[in-house]
Amino acid sequence: MVDKTSLKYVTWDEIHKALAVLSRRVKETFKPDILVAIAKGGYIPARILSDFLNVGEIGFVEIKFYKEIGKTRERPVVYQFSLRNIEGVNALLVDDVVDSGRTLQTATNLLSNFGAKEIRSLAIYVKKWSPVLPDYYWEVSDKWIVFPWEICETAREVGGGNLPPEVGVVEHCY
Repeated sequence: MVDKTSLKYVTWDEIHKALAVLSRRVKETFKPDILVAIAKGGYIPARILSDFLNVGEIGFVEIKFYKEIGKTRERPVVYQFSLRNIEGVNALLVDDVVDSGRTLQTATNLLSNFGAKEIRSLAIYVKKWSPVLPDYYWEVSDKWIVFPWEICETAREVGGGNLPPEVGVVEHCY
């Protein structure tokens, strides 16, 4: 079982604040034509960013690397993707967290192979040991980040009794 002190819970307010600041940084330096969410953690941040950046098109690439908290596969595996023809367009890859950077590298290579003109990346959090940094990120952490959209997933893995009371919705997870 995972020690709850190694977990960092973030709120919806923290997510919106981080993405608002990150969207301003993006606007200063890059004009994406499409946002590409790295599934599944990047879905919700990409949707919020689409509003902040006024980018109406969101694609996704589903890449599995983690088996459970702290345990990875040998290599990232692309399961599926949904993208229009991105040849010659500016793409912003969006994920919730970059840990080893291998998922981000896999997604970048995929978009490059499909002919994107320029690819930049954004993640809310980056692990302090990551050898790969996205172009835009909010905070560096050494904790396992628990996002508001994955409370039940985390509760099932660490045991609901190990979650702090402010998380609140754990009783609906079982």
